[in-house]
Amino acid sequence: MTHSTVTIQITPESVPSTPPWLAEVAAFAQVLTSTGILSSIQERVRFARARFGQYDTIDFVIVLIGYALSGEPSLKAFYERLLPFADTFMALFGRHHLPSRSALSRFLAALDPVTVEALRTLFQKDLVARKPFASPGGLWDRFGQQWVVVDVDGTKQAARQRALPQLESLPEPHRRFDQVCAPSYLGRKRGEVGRTRTTILQAHTHQFLGTFGGAGNGNYRGELKRALEVISSYATPLALPHAHMLVRAFRIVWQRGTVDRCARFWSRCDRT
Repeated sequence: MTHSTVTIQITPESVPSTPPWLAEVAAFAQVLTSTGILSSIQERVRFARARFGQYDTIDFVIVLIGYALSGEPSLKAFYERLLPFADTFMALFGRHHLPSRSALSRFLAALDPVTVEALRTLFQKDLVARKPFASPGGLWDRFGQQWVVVDVDGTKQAARQRALPQLESLPEPHRRFDQVCAPSYLGRKRGEVGRTRTTILQAHTHQFLGTFGGAGNGNYRGELKRALEVISSYATPLALPHAHMLVRAFRIVWQRGTVDRCARFWSRCDRT
């Protein structure tokens, strides 16, 4: 989706234009409502915390969904475009109050892994419950056996850090990036620290089965184990043999100042 670089104003009053991504958000909200995913999130995903005020977990999930669909470069830019249409945006999902940026920041800082996994599990169950394709696809060998390929791949995101002032009159400096980033192999990306995002993609239908994030180079062994669990939960409802699920993985690991390019390999899910 392209963003216009030309602004035409014919009145002295500032009249915000409708964000170009709001129509896509409206269509997405209709799908979530009609399929019952919104109600399932409100009923099954619980995260109780003080100072929530008038907001609920679903309000923050809606903001994150809108931010992902908007394609805005940052949450700040997303809120600047959204604020004039905040009531309309929340009404699309049947809600009334848009969480402030500070409330969203406190929510993300306090969010525990249990709630994240509950939300992830809900979307995974919905993925296999619906059948947008007549068949999950696959490859067939000479004996007529079906093999399904799943890609497990890690992508890198680099972050640049500015110098922090260190004076006796100032408190001890700290970086918020320390919670999510760490020194790692950055390739051609510019930065001092990095973060790894592992994605799980069904190669034939191009369905995303899951994604996991980790600081630095990530924990490739732990992420591969979690990916196998997700693939197993995907194959079981579709009656696909686990022995016929092929995992294609490719990772770039930084180790002792050298680049260790892990060879692309094929591994069956039952060989964990």
